[in-house]
Amino acid sequence: MRRLFALIFGFGLGLVVMFLAFNVHVVRADSDWHFVKKQKVQFADCYADIRKWDAQEWTRHPDLTKALVDSGKGDLVPQIEAQDLLLEVLDRWQNARRDGETRKQ
Repeated sequence: MRRLFALIFGFGLGLVVMFLAFNVHVVRADSDWHFVKKQKVQFADCYADIRKWDAQEWTRHPDLTKALVDSGKGDLVPQIEAQDLLLEVLDRWQNARRDGETRKQ
């Protein structure tokens, strides 16, 4: 009987964890842990440690960014300054130009 109870408990715990993974972002910030409802039911970005994220990393996670802003935790998302954006665009352009030159050789 104990084995049956343990099996049922394990299945139930697994169901709860999977439900949370598909519906909630768990975000670790400098200040605290934050739990944010996802905009779409998906497995992506179940857990995110945003303490050392730069602007480029934030652009890779638009759903997480939108969920944080919509839930009133937009202060966790850093504002990208125009100068940082310009430097990032120039850096990408320089890398693309360099890659194009190496392909021609």
